[in-house]
Amino acid sequence: LPYTRAGSVIVAVNPFTWIDGLYSKHMRMIYSDKLVWRPTQGALKSLEPHIYEVSSLAYKGLIMDGGKDQSILVSGESGSGKTETVKILMRHLATFDSLKEHMMVLEEEQQLPNKL
Repeated sequence: LPYTRAGSVIVAVNPFTWIDGLYSKHMRMIYSDKLVWRPTQGALKSLEPHIYEVSSLAYKGLIMDGGKDQSILVSGESGSGKTETVKILMRHLATFDSLKEHMMVLEEEQQLPNKL
């Protein structure tokens, strides 16, 4: 994967190719669920470093943790993938409500067989 952690900072290396599944809805749901909707102690350590970690924690700070203002700094050399990273971050931030709704539907579907 193109991500690693340096303390609380996510460091990305531009792979100069699209990695299938890395930015899928499933990945967005995993990070949203474990870091925002159902966080647990140690959840961050159980996840691989990913840009969705940054957007999930920013959303959580803004919406769930008392409305604290949030900033995300994306920096790097020319051609390092900053614009694409910001697009990925913004897409994730814009889909939190729909991801939560989708997760609730999945949970209800999983409970149906138990109710029958």
